[in-house]
Amino acid sequence: MNLLTPWSGFFLLIGIVPPLLLMYFLKLRRRTLPISSTLLWFTSTEDLQANSPFQRLRRNLLLLLQLVVLLLLVLAVMQPRMEGRGGAGGRTVLMIDRSGSMAATDGDQTGRSRLEVARERARDAVDRLHPGGLFASGDGETMILSFDEDAEILQPFTDSRVQLLEAIDRIEGSHGRSLIQEALQLARVYSINTNPDDPEAPQLTPADLELFSDGRLQDLDDQVLRGESLTFHRIGSDDPDNMAVMQLAAERPWDRPSMIEVFVSIGNFGMQSSKVDVQLSVDGQVRSIQELDMPTSSSDGPGRRSLVFSPFELARGAVIEVALIREDDLPVDDSAVLVVPPQRPLSVVIVSDGRQLLSRILNGFGLASLDVYTPAQWRERPPEQSWDVVVFDNVSAEGIPGVPTLSIGKAPKTDVLRPYGLQLESQVSLEAEARHPIMRHVETGSLYVQKTQALQPDESVEVLLTGTRNPLIMAWERGRVPHVHVAFDPVESNWPYEPGFVAFLYNTVDWLGHSNAAVVEGQSDLGQMLRFMVPGDQEEVTLRRPDGSTKSLVVDSEGMAGWGPLALSGLHVLEIDGPIEGFQYRSVRFPAESESIIEPVESIMIGQEEVQATQGGVKGYVPMWPWAIAAALIMLMFEWWIWNARVGGQQPRAIMDRSRSS
Repeated sequence: MNLLTPWSGFFLLIGIVPPLLLMYFLKLRRRTLPISSTLLWFTSTEDLQANSPFQRLRRNLLLLLQLVVLLLLVLAVMQPRMEGRGGAGGRTVLMIDRSGSMAATDGDQTGRSRLEVARERARDAVDRLHPGGLFASGDGETMILSFDEDAEILQPFTDSRVQLLEAIDRIEGSHGRSLIQEALQLARVYSINTNPDDPEAPQLTPADLELFSDGRLQDLDDQVLRGESLTFHRIGSDDPDNMAVMQLAAERPWDRPSMIEVFVSIGNFGMQSSKVDVQLSVDGQVRSIQELDMPTSSSDGPGRRSLVFSPFELARGAVIEVALIREDDLPVDDSAVLVVPPQRPLSVVIVSDGRQLLSRILNGFGLASLDVYTPAQWRERPPEQSWDVVVFDNVSAEGIPGVPTLSIGKAPKTDVLRPYGLQLESQVSLEAEARHPIMRHVETGSLYVQKTQALQPDESVEVLLTGTRNPLIMAWERGRVPHVHVAFDPVESNWPYEPGFVAFLYNTVDWLGHSNAAVVEGQSDLGQMLRFMVPGDQEEVTLRRPDGSTKSLVVDSEGMAGWGPLALSGLHVLEIDGPIEGFQYRSVRFPAESESIIEPVESIMIGQEEVQATQGGVKGYVPMWPWAIAAALIMLMFEWWIWNARVGGQQPRAIMDRSRSS
């Protein structure tokens, strides 16, 4: 226990107690009155025999009670307080981590998530800082904020216990990364008070920070405390068990575009090796289950295994999900989803000077449309007309900006290819880049070229086929738009008679046309925005989130609906009602590389300061002066009762003595 104002009580004590004792030392001045007899007045005659003005201090209960009352009042003036569950005063910021790792369910025997445990600990902190009641301390303020990649203030500084508890109940979990920088910045900004003597000069009062987290904060290296005190409440149990879907990808084989191939990477973040069943589903229907032996994690990271599912037919669009068939401490990273659009047929235009070879071959590729233009028609084409691929058949290449091109024979006008103005004759192919999608399964060993234009490509050009005298097939990108050039006219070679020529044309058109069309669509990261194009005249649509909750979205004048920033990973479904019904799907990735590591830490390093975890709350001070005043009031009532009892007993006794003497 300590005293806030000890000297005030000391001076009050020496000013009040001595006068009280002096009143009991002094003799009473007696009035002389004639009476008939002093036989019954023995007690009174003893006082008459004293020779001094002071009397001996006798045992007196009233004096004792009065001294106790004075001492209690003096103690109240000195403001005693003791360490306990009371508030410590000043300003306190409760920072609750709501990131992906806080969704782990290892924090409690009943299966509650770490976030639920953190909310309960934060409520206990509010009870400690603002206990309420008649004798509670009310000289402090508290702020509630939660954070993941972003921070949100749920309750600014207040001393209202009810408002603080309601703010804690409003905290919702997310699957984002755990970054504390913005939370620290908000705590500092809201701790700035305006100096009443100089309103223009802000005064920084460092707040007491209480962090409720598992400690898996990813940006601690860039942070430093600036006068704040930090208490770390560690949430979570030791040795957690967790496996996660680390990566999920899909692609269509070049030679079978109607099929899909799924790749998945699994990580084991636990300290025990085990087997796990990996399930592949398409639109909710199980297609394949495979078993993996997972190694344990190490200091280098989680134990990892990769898996490739056999290609399967999927010409339509679908939702692909890969899930781990097991129970662990973090269920939200046990699955991942992809949205695969249907294979889109291509529209192609051939610019040729009357030659029929390419148009006959491309007619058999199942294109959405195939147009043939002469160079004059190409220059006069309608400006609104567009294609997926433009093929220049031995004519000057004047392409459309943003559209992939295949030029054969004459070189396009570009700064990445430098022509020599020479015609090289009689060469064969030497080496092909077989790993490139264009050259897969394209046999060029017997290719003979009679004439070739001499070109020097720069370093940005990838040579796909090299001849004995110069490059024969080249590819490059301009503004992320791919282009391919064949440096010879196939008519002046034996290539049209080889099967590899048809395979080359099919690979090239397909690769160019689908280069900007991702195999997987709608994949987003947490913190981003979702944008949907809504058909028809809808004014409102419904978004169903991965946790089953729904949100109503307003469609703007351009037919777009948006939602964000994204807080939950998994499948988001836009439900469209009305004349044009349908669904739109978007998948959101879980940051497994960071948030699937769920083992809580014992301490955190922030700047040069190491903060050890604590299981209890910061001690506050309980004021004792209200109890001292209450005890003084009780003693006064007791003293008043004794005094009345004595006075009431002496009056009947005096009346009896008078009657006997008369």
